[in-house]
Amino acid sequence: FNRGLGGSMHAFFTPFGVYPNNAIVGGSGDIAVGAALYKKVNRKPGMVVANIGDASMACGPVWEGITFAAMDQFKELWDGDMKGGLPVIINIMNNQYGMGGQTCGETMGYGIAARIGAGVNEEQMHAERVDGYNPLAVIDAYKRKRKIIDEKNGPVLLDVLTYRYSGHSPSDASSYRTKEEVEAWERQDCIASFGKQLLEAGVAVQDELDAIWNDIRTLIHEMFLKSINDEISPRMKNPDAIGDMMFSNGSVDSFSDARPDVLMPMEENSRVKKIAGKERFAFDAEGKPFSKMKQFQLRDAIFEAIMDRFYKDASLVAYGEENRDWGGAFAVYGGMTEALPYHRLFNSPISEASIVGTAIGYAMCGGRVVPEIMYCDFLGRCGDEVFNQLPKWQAMSGNVLKMPVVLRVSVGSKYGAQHSQDWTSLVAHIPGIKVCFPVTPYDAKGLMNAALQGTDPV
Repeated sequence: FNRGLGGSMHAFFTPFGVYPNNAIVGGSGDIAVGAALYKKVNRKPGMVVANIGDASMACGPVWEGITFAAMDQFKELWDGDMKGGLPVIINIMNNQYGMGGQTCGETMGYGIAARIGAGVNEEQMHAERVDGYNPLAVIDAYKRKRKIIDEKNGPVLLDVLTYRYSGHSPSDASSYRTKEEVEAWERQDCIASFGKQLLEAGVAVQDELDAIWNDIRTLIHEMFLKSINDEISPRMKNPDAIGDMMFSNGSVDSFSDARPDVLMPMEENSRVKKIAGKERFAFDAEGKPFSKMKQFQLRDAIFEAIMDRFYKDASLVAYGEENRDWGGAFAVYGGMTEALPYHRLFNSPISEASIVGTAIGYAMCGGRVVPEIMYCDFLGRCGDEVFNQLPKWQAMSGNVLKMPVVLRVSVGSKYGAQHSQDWTSLVAHIPGIKVCFPVTPYDAKGLMNAALQGTDPV
């Protein structure tokens, strides 16, 4: 899988719809919501299941992802076939522990994780606690919740009870629990207890169950031998291979064959018409500067590049905390509201982690996205997404995944210590992400066009 670059913590197989595991607890909470957004916006069938542990309910990306998934606008403001909730199930694998802490009675306060849904939306996320040791109970729950998803009433929260037999890692001696506790859970183990049910019901005989166990042991042993066979699984000999995979350096006009959803021809847009009359050179024939109102400005250049791509790439979406109606803090998106339906340009919660995290999930599934962070200072609010998620998935996937995300960030200059910082150099230290800092409108339009043509995070 993915040339072995992800390791066991990042295993995935896209042909089966299995997207990357995340080594950072809760790191996929918002990414999964972005994957559901991709399915919805691009009219793809199916649903997304975010498998997360009970301890991850303490993590910011999970909460921010849930908040994003439950936005009222999906059911209240989005039109036509786009109207309705996101097709996502937050599946809590409630194994009772997070590292060395027990979530119930020690590190968390919810008692029953399903209660969390009551604080999210009117439907309480259709939350339910399920006996994870009963396969038939899990199947029944998913049949019912799948119906809710198909009726566009997501998101859904499932609290699936299970248990963690082994420690968190090889160095974990499980000193925080007793041997008797583990053995008590083992006696109720779902494989053994369900096998017993099958025998008692006359559905199977012991020889059949034994054959299943033997087949599984044989399969695992065979896979182990293949994974250490240098001919079947050759080792990388190029020491620069992972560096070469940091970027895909592709060029794609559109990630969708569909016709872009727009509300009017681009040439009829009021902002497009207004910009067409502006001067694209700062000085007139006599060398005198044009007034600022007449000059083609940085915001106009960015607008033109993004607007043009909206009409070329049906998969493109853009969002941030003030993009629609307001037009963005610096009026980059002014005029786009009249041209684009809600599902292509919308306002997100003031939640930087979910803004970037959902963009990662959206791009990972095959769409292009332009998330916006209002000020550079707020990069700290989405540090994990910018430093550990966005730049790494192309290389960790062995170039199976592409990451066409263009993260727009504005640098302030006059609003104090928390709205005037330039953290560009911090991002420039991270391998796997391209950093551009345009100075002129000419630079801004060219760089944005290049970024929106590419397949890498910028």
